[in-house]
Amino acid sequence: MRGIGFLLLALLVCKYVIFSCSSTPLDRDGLRKFLESQYVPEAKLLRAATRYCCDSRTIYIASDNLLASRALTLLESPYAHIIMEELSRYNNGEDNQHEILLGIDIPDDFYEASIITISTIYSKKFNTIFKIKFEIHNESNPIINDWELYADLIVYRALDKLLQGSRSYAEYLFEKLMSMWDGYGFRDKAFNGKYDTYKLALAIYLYRALEIVNPRITMKYRGIIDRCYETIYSLQRDDGGIITNYRVEHGRIIPIGDANTETTSIVTLAIYSNYPITIGRQALRIHIPIIHILLLIVIIVGTVIAVAILFKA
Repeated sequence: MRGIGFLLLALLVCKYVIFSCSSTPLDRDGLRKFLESQYVPEAKLLRAATRYCCDSRTIYIASDNLLASRALTLLESPYAHIIMEELSRYNNGEDNQHEILLGIDIPDDFYEASIITISTIYSKKFNTIFKIKFEIHNESNPIINDWELYADLIVYRALDKLLQGSRSYAEYLFEKLMSMWDGYGFRDKAFNGKYDTYKLALAIYLYRALEIVNPRITMKYRGIIDRCYETIYSLQRDDGGIITNYRVEHGRIIPIGDANTETTSIVTLAIYSNYPITIGRQALRIHIPIIHILLLIVIIVGTVIAVAILFKA
């Protein structure tokens, strides 16, 4: 028996080592350098993208700088504190949706986004004028009733349910997300012939959270998650940024478009941060097995009966 135990332990160690080695091909230093290169000193925030066609002259409070500030903290960048301090002027950058990736509770309903232009600012570094915008999801906008058709919203809701201790519903949503996998990416309602890289990262994020809660369900989809990792690795540019979209031609991944702050930040948080683990552990703390609840009821009823008998005596 001791021999079998040792063998199982060895297999677990091997699995961990193999997974650790196979899950680190990203240039972590490159991620930091890319995000730092997006810094606009005059605004104390990061711009959204690098190309004019793709928001290179726009600064988004949320979700870009909200998530980038935590990604840069993880990557030990001195810009992290500066950005977070600036975000304190804007409700800490929270938009009622993306802060769930930081373990912060979000509303029970999803709302369409409204984008508010806060101000404009000239940057000597980039020799251009930037628009500072805030994307907000709140009750002043229409409710998104078909949110289960979107891969990203499924992940956000599943994480929120884990925070609340609703493990079974989170697992249901995870399996719904996995059903959208077509072999190359997540083909949800927003799919228009090109795949979103950040949805691969979100799947990894939710997988890591559920691995704490129920490894049996995550084990079934390990092959899909491995493909998510591999595809993300292939989409890192030479400057360290993660390209936002891709298409598939004859089984090959073809990068499309720019690398941006949001995608690079989500990838960093999904792969390297402890936020998924923290959310998973929170679900375990809140969740009380039904047998424990029944046992507690029996103890309470038994105590009441015993007290009643004692007084009668």
